[in-house]
Amino acid sequence: MDIVGFAQANSALLSTVFAAVFVIDYFANVMTFNSRFSSAIVTGVILMAVLAGTLFAIGEDIAWQPLALAGALMFSVAYLGNLLTFSSKVINAFITAVIFMIPFIAGMMYLTTGSLPY
Repeated sequence: MDIVGFAQANSALLSTVFAAVFVIDYFANVMTFNSRFSSAIVTGVILMAVLAGTLFAIGEDIAWQPLALAGALMFSVAYLGNLLTFSSKVINAFITAVIFMIPFIAGMMYLTTGSLPY
């Protein structure tokens, strides 16, 4: 399956994840827009809190290692987004969400189909 077919087949999930990442990063930007680094840290921490809260709410065990990995990925993506565009909170959150979708789509495609995008 190619990446376009995968994205079309999973458009609801990908749209939801994009919107969630945008909102999380925008909220972190509003809270701490004075520093690129602190904004990225807050973004990663908020993502970890949201994921942990979701897992707790549905009664799943919280595996801290994947949760920390997700937080580290989100910190890296948010910091990269902050380095690229730090003039506007909205543009910054949008760029961060776009950058986040690249490893997310590749990872989801690998986990569900067993192959990487081509």
